[in-house]
Amino acid sequence: MIRSSILVASIVLAACGGAATPNTPTPQSASPAPTIVPLAFTPASSQPLELQWTKAPAAYPPGADISVLEGDTTKPGPYTLRLRFPDGYTLPPHAHPNDEHLTVIQGTFVIGMGRSASRETAKELPVGSFLLIPNRTDHYAWAKGETIVQLHGVGPGGLLYVNPADDPRNK
Repeated sequence: MIRSSILVASIVLAACGGAATPNTPTPQSASPAPTIVPLAFTPASSQPLELQWTKAPAAYPPGADISVLEGDTTKPGPYTLRLRFPDGYTLPPHAHPNDEHLTVIQGTFVIGMGRSASRETAKELPVGSFLLIPNRTDHYAWAKGETIVQLHGVGPGGLLYVNPADDPRNK
């Protein structure tokens, strides 16, 4: 038990940039911890990373742009992406097959829960807001001003429109 604690402490110290004390025994069979390369996207007030924007997939109404930061929403596993919407851009009532984690990066994202798209019950999310939308939860949204949101989740993801006539892939 004590040897395990010492080993864990040594690994934690090494990972944090520290070093084990000289008299700390280290088992010969211990392999080094895997190297993880950090990925950082800084706010606009520092040195922003230039994102590569492309037209959003056909599941989105025309006008949205997307920048995939990591992963692939069509495959199992984690993903992070940003969506950029012009002022007034609207997403009709829809749901997702996975939990959606949304952070507002720029502008105001207005979102409502349910199938009605009622603007009276929707809530404005200013910059810095975070929202967790559980899977299969019907919701709708629109942008006030040019708006950028960051989404992350575990794929595969997708858009499931409440009204099939709202799905741009059906037009």
